[in-house]
Amino acid sequence: MADLNDPTLTQNQDFQAVLNTFLAAYRPILEHELRVSESAATLIKESQAHPPTCDDEIAIAVTLFERFFTKDVALRVLPVEGRQILGNPDQWEWCYRRILCCLIFGWLVCRGPRTFRGFAYYLYQYWRCVRQALGEPVSAPPTVEEQRDFSTLVKILATAYAPTIKDQIKDLEYPIDIPKEIIAGAIDCNVDNNAAASLFQRLCSPEASRVLFGKSFEQIGVGPLARNCCCYCVAALEFGCCLGRAKTLVEALRCLEEFFLQLRRCFQPLIAIIDTPPACSSLTFVAACSNLSGIEIDGTAAGAAFTSYTLSYSVGGPIINDAVVYPDCSRPPVNPSSGTPVNNGVLGYLDVDLLPPATTTVTVYLDVYGSGGLHLQVSAVFNLAINAIQITAVATVAATVGQDPFNPSPSIIKMVQNVSNPAFEQSVGGLISVTGSAYAFGCGNQMTQYQLSEFGPAPGAIPLPAPTPSPTALGGNPLIAPVIYDNTPSHPWSSGCPLSPTTPNTILNGDLVASWSTELCLFPSPHTVPKISSINKWSSGTSGRYVIFLEVDEAPITPPHTPVVPAGEDQITVWIDNYPVTGLITQVGNVVGCGDLHLKDYVGTTAPVLGLAWDYPIDITAAQKLPNDNFGSYSLSYQKNGGSMRSFLASDYTPNGAPAGTSPTVRVPNLWQATPPTTAQAALLASWDIVTALDGGPPPDPNNPCVPTNPWQLPRGCRCAYVLELVVGDTTWVGDGGNNNSSGPILFAVNIINDIGT
Repeated sequence: MADLNDPTLTQNQDFQAVLNTFLAAYRPILEHELRVSESAATLIKESQAHPPTCDDEIAIAVTLFERFFTKDVALRVLPVEGRQILGNPDQWEWCYRRILCCLIFGWLVCRGPRTFRGFAYYLYQYWRCVRQALGEPVSAPPTVEEQRDFSTLVKILATAYAPTIKDQIKDLEYPIDIPKEIIAGAIDCNVDNNAAASLFQRLCSPEASRVLFGKSFEQIGVGPLARNCCCYCVAALEFGCCLGRAKTLVEALRCLEEFFLQLRRCFQPLIAIIDTPPACSSLTFVAACSNLSGIEIDGTAAGAAFTSYTLSYSVGGPIINDAVVYPDCSRPPVNPSSGTPVNNGVLGYLDVDLLPPATTTVTVYLDVYGSGGLHLQVSAVFNLAINAIQITAVATVAATVGQDPFNPSPSIIKMVQNVSNPAFEQSVGGLISVTGSAYAFGCGNQMTQYQLSEFGPAPGAIPLPAPTPSPTALGGNPLIAPVIYDNTPSHPWSSGCPLSPTTPNTILNGDLVASWSTELCLFPSPHTVPKISSINKWSSGTSGRYVIFLEVDEAPITPPHTPVVPAGEDQITVWIDNYPVTGLITQVGNVVGCGDLHLKDYVGTTAPVLGLAWDYPIDITAAQKLPNDNFGSYSLSYQKNGGSMRSFLASDYTPNGAPAGTSPTVRVPNLWQATPPTTAQAALLASWDIVTALDGGPPPDPNNPCVPTNPWQLPRGCRCAYVLELVVGDTTWVGDGGNNNSSGPILFAVNIINDIGT
């Protein structure tokens, strides 16, 4: 097998023949560009006569690669082992035509920055190309079954694409390490050039192949040829992508070299490579795996004889796999291995929550297995920088990242997602938790403390406060005192009672509203040990829109443990609402106090119920929408003396004089103001069909004339005391349990006289 970094590759006859074919295929494009560059008039004329279109771009790609990727080229780019395994291209005609589609798709999708929607557009073209190559062209328009297949393919792309978006959002939220990496040279003009590689791998998975090939899958989607063709396709996708990014012919030459080398890897019997870990491996958040916090392991597990691979690790003791997570989110012991080959992609992750606390060095083992008993093992040492610094929920309501609903300009923020309407924020109040992680350790540094502060309020909702990290003067309104970690007897990294397991004192996916406390131990005699505690909640305080800011500070592990600097931070925008809700019944029918109400006055009409059901705006100067306007609803009910409570009918509600049956989900009176309405401003809560509700008709029992058939009603000729009850609430999530700010029961007593017919 030739060296995968063979410096003589460019002198290889096959390589030079393929390169000459590529140049011949590319030359007409260059010649056309030279012609239109002869003068401004020529270029303008060309632009007016042939304005560029999507179809033109696709046509250029098809022309380029059909000229280049002849069957002779398809064979010459393969190593000797590949030619022996595959044979003449006429024997794998379907694979040859599919690889042509792979080249075209890779080139198209990487010609410019592509959003997910743009990527999906070119995926559609790729899907159609593959179906055409297999002799199953997509219908026009696609059939229901074809639409279902393509939708599944887009979902697979979305699953693969999501981590890249999450990583970019994380960089936007937490850019503190980026300047350091640029200055250190870790980020340069080639950064993320291979970002599409993992996406290409997923598009070659059995799940994707099934919907990509359609009915042909059962015939060609399994077996050695399918596996080899898949590896060839991924190499072609990456080659096409590389060419799409290439700005010069020299860069194109480098792409072709990598194409040859990649195909050599495809036809090695087994390949086991763990990419060289960075000097300091940091935490990766994997949204697709239930927001996994893990250490990413990249490399290759493949080869012509590949059947499966496993990951394991050691932290100085035995080799175990407890914290291993594979790319499809499966884990041991249910799935101790992966049967999907990986070429220059993600092999898996180590779940940091399952590593021992303060782990800074891990040896990772990759075992690749092949048919005939083949087995390769490689290992690599990872030095870890665990920066688990994240707010994931407030008051147990999950955080989300998106455009600021109150900012008309582009502004991506982390916010508390509304539990009923995900497009909006959720207001919270009362005694609440702040869920997340505050942990930084490794690569020569260790956490010294974390701070949690509130900044604001922001009048008018924008602009939001912009805190400046500071180990000594963070400022704002601290939710808690700084939580110190110095590994002293008072602040140990982990602790526990004798004969019981010690547990970490760091916060990982827990309540950050914490402080140092003690745990009572009874053995060998009663004593206490220091323990971090999250028993107390944060009293959220004054209403408004705030930023809750988490800062974790770190220092060198070695004495004198200076300087102390921010290791990282996270923040979340929160609407706090601790305003009371106002409720009052001022009048029922013509009764304004504890007076008599005559049912005969309401035969054929209704009894107006007047009062107040009102809630404060959180910020009167901000837009009137959720959650600033979070009025919930009100409800009315009535109770006969000695009886049970009965609810008003839906048809009784007429808030502010609205038509009967209008939902009572609007303020009464409907005033958007900073102060509660006065009694004089009371408005219509309901138009109560009181006769239908309370008239018991003639006495059913002459011996007991005031005993009705329905216990809540009143026979004619009788009188009784009734109480009306009003309850008003908002939609604020109060406390961790999700109660609401409410007022009630608010009571109104009235003496009902059923004098109908008198």
